[in-house]
Amino acid sequence: MSQNIQYDREILYVYKLYFFLTLWSFSLALSGLTLWRFGLLPGLYFFWISTLLSYLAMMRKKQFPPPDKKLTVLHMAREITKDTSPLAISHFASQLYFYLHETEQAIQLLRNYLPSQDPLLCATLADILLRENRPRQALTILRENPYTLADPLLLINQGHVLQHLGRFPEAIKIYERSLLISRKTGFPHNGASWFTQILLSLSYKASLHHSLADCYIQLKKYSLAQRHILAGNLRLFDLSLWRKTNLSPNYSPKNYRKSH
Repeated sequence: MSQNIQYDREILYVYKLYFFLTLWSFSLALSGLTLWRFGLLPGLYFFWISTLLSYLAMMRKKQFPPPDKKLTVLHMAREITKDTSPLAISHFASQLYFYLHETEQAIQLLRNYLPSQDPLLCATLADILLRENRPRQALTILRENPYTLADPLLLINQGHVLQHLGRFPEAIKIYERSLLISRKTGFPHNGASWFTQILLSLSYKASLHHSLADCYIQLKKYSLAQRHILAGNLRLFDLSLWRKTNLSPNYSPKNYRKSH
């Protein structure tokens, strides 16, 4: 049986919302049937109760099973022979790393394509290196990319590395720059549908605000931290992903990266 993967909060949020929308679509259909069969009030009651139950189910949902390994390998093999775009290479390397646990193969594949200077490939490689506790390598790769101060995704990864290294003032400047650019140009398209891209954009912005809050907490600037926690929370439909705004002196922020 496949083991569950603990996804990053940005990705988990998207999975949870789609889970809610799936349940809610059944609720809509059954509510319509109830309304047609029993009248307006029973239909409305059923709609609101089923919507609430769908939302509670989404909040309780914490894990999503990964794709079947055999199917993943077959899909990757077909995809990579037809498409060697940066997007396809990035997906291929991510699947190697997260689903098949082929860390060095994923890293080497991305290194082979680094001369293209594509921001997505660079961000993917830096993310994997940071997860493997190689932050200085990740930072070097990010800063050698010509788009390092212009691409919001590269900026997010650079902020994560600086935060990991305890360089909080630098991380704050990088996170704020990523927020500023993302407001103007949006986040790079990762091949997902337009609706998924909207959800990812909201999730990334929420994560940026929460990461800024973590940095301000380390610098003991609690009022600024609370402001960013609230800003991040307001971008998340799922209350179970909200962060505490009441910061006690003993509060310790969670690591911005999830273990896998």
